[in-house]
Amino acid sequence: MRIDYHKWRAFKDCPKKFHLQHIKKEPVTVPTNDYFKLYGVLTQRFFQMYCNIWRFKTPYLFPEIIRERLEKLYRGVLLASTVDWDAKGVKLTEEEVLEQSYASICAIMESQNQNYFLNTKSEITIEIKTRNNDVINGRIDFIHHPPTSKDIIIIDGKGTETLGKNIDKNQLFFYALLCYFKYNIIPAQMGFFYYKFNTFAPIPIDVNSLNKFRAELSLDIKSMTEGKNYPATPGTKACRYCLYKDKCSEATKIKKKATSKLELDGDGLVSFGF
Repeated sequence: MRIDYHKWRAFKDCPKKFHLQHIKKEPVTVPTNDYFKLYGVLTQRFFQMYCNIWRFKTPYLFPEIIRERLEKLYRGVLLASTVDWDAKGVKLTEEEVLEQSYASICAIMESQNQNYFLNTKSEITIEIKTRNNDVINGRIDFIHHPPTSKDIIIIDGKGTETLGKNIDKNQLFFYALLCYFKYNIIPAQMGFFYYKFNTFAPIPIDVNSLNKFRAELSLDIKSMTEGKNYPATPGTKACRYCLYKDKCSEATKIKKKATSKLELDGDGLVSFGF
């Protein structure tokens, strides 16, 4: 079996979700809307091109050059996306998404944080074969090489609107473990780069924490590859973004519980609407 971070994350969220998506390959029951990923995908695509191509020719890009190249990238991103601009939660227009990404990129490129994208490679794929012939693979957003040392820094780009929200530090440990097996080096630093805040947030790492994560991942891989029973582990967070929740009996129970409301009786006593 080929195991990447997202496949492992699905298993951690809910083994049933993992089984439906990656073993049975069932069609999803919840329509996807790529609007919520547009800003992050577009901004990420810009820095991917900058790190791998553009920085070698012109390390500094003038704002008008940034806009010109970003507009071209945006057309490609939109063509590859499915966007419902009328869906609930959509706040920006197509043009406003572009302007938001442009503003973030200009702010980063005019600050010291531009250095995170210099001496940096983007979208690095690493594959490791286990003793059981399973393949652990990952695509790392950025690996930065400080110019004055042989260290590496793993950076994962985030387009979220809230610092520290909806992130998983184990994603970085997953990539750090791949780097250790591939290059025989533990990253000197790793962290998330929040584009909207022009902020790098480091996640501590050392030998002990990486070994602890390695043990956890090893057990999970064994369960993923050898297991015959994939029980549902419903929860508000796990079910909220699950693409199978509409036809999942366990998720339905969670949904009913979450939408229950408090009601006041005529005598002022509170009864629960279950």
